[in-house]
Amino acid sequence: MEIYVVKPGDTVDRIASATGAGAEQIIYDNQLEYPYELAVGQALFVSDSVRNPGRAVSVGGYAYPFISAWVLEQTLPYLSELLVFSYGFTMEGELIPPTYGEDTWMIQEALQYGTQPVLTLTPFGPDGNFNNQLIHSVVNNEAYRDSLIQNLLAVMEEKGYQGVDIDFEYILAEDRDAFSAFVRQVAEAMRSAGYHTSVALAPKTSSDQAGLLYEGKDYRALGEAADHVLLMTYEWGYTYKHQCYRYKKSPQLRAL
Repeated sequence: MEIYVVKPGDTVDRIASATGAGAEQIIYDNQLEYPYELAVGQALFVSDSVRNPGRAVSVGGYAYPFISAWVLEQTLPYLSELLVFSYGFTMEGELIPPTYGEDTWMIQEALQYGTQPVLTLTPFGPDGNFNNQLIHSVVNNEAYRDSLIQNLLAVMEEKGYQGVDIDFEYILAEDRDAFSAFVRQVAEAMRSAGYHTSVALAPKTSSDQAGLLYEGKDYRALGEAADHVLLMTYEWGYTYKHQCYRYKKSPQLRAL
């Protein structure tokens, strides 16, 4: 690469021909605007090789076990991951299977289409809402943490899951560091067993943003611990349509 100084009579095409660089690359690298007029003495960044960075898109979707088999079949070819929603747990770290139906058939369907089935872990209480006391109990007790992780590994091996998604919301601010440590422990155990770990995070606009969705999560520590994170941008606005009625999402409702 080099810095090229524009001479009288130069055009983008002439510079490209003289330097061996691509005209489109010169336009892109220097953010030139049509009709790409140049000024004598103007400095241009010129690369002698065209940069074609490899890019990949990973697409995932949350689904309940009661999803229509037809809808799932039509969607799986376009998904990298199918995040089955969801497994819960008790105060002592015992795993609770999805209350909305059997998940085995979804896992088998996903594997047939080359889509990774992912176990979604959520701290749902008996009322079906996020319960930060469940989080508090498990992340602050070594025995409960170990129990939950071993239970996760057992179910994943038995059913064929290939990863786990930790979807915890409304974490207490006092549990921030304990939650980060929990995620790191889960991720290390999963990697050792050949699985991957993701964490769902509410989007925020500043590092000191207040609120139950943010104060209990150290975004940097979680990013370092997990294999990847999911930004739940629907927290900024969500509309759920069911049987021709529309409902706005409330903090108590997670419609996926």
